[in-house]
Amino acid sequence: MAHSKTRTNDGKITYPPGVKEISDKISKEEMVRRLKMVVKTFMDMDQDSEEEKELYLNLALHLASDFFLKHPDKDVRLLVACCLADIFRIYAPEAPYTSPDKLKASTDSENCQD
Repeated sequence: MAHSKTRTNDGKITYPPGVKEISDKISKEEMVRRLKMVVKTFMDMDQDSEEEKELYLNLALHLASDFFLKHPDKDVRLLVACCLADIFRIYAPEAPYTSPDKLKASTDSENCQD
């Protein structure tokens, strides 16, 4: 399976096949399109998929950043919330987020409101 970036051990973000970088350098429409593809990837992942869990760890951490959690667009926040819900399912019982503040921010219902 080909991936857009290298493995997480070097600190780089690995995106699913066909998904380019998700950052503030793209339009909201393109961000939504790319996030939908990431949602699909995380939805299809099993808890037993240790290789994929390691591969996408930095992406999971990237999506939990304030840029996404406090994004002004509600569609972006909703898609990120969907990703985070699946991330919690995939990594359970361990959470990929170790900071209590990050954990609280990722589950704060205000992030989904307009």
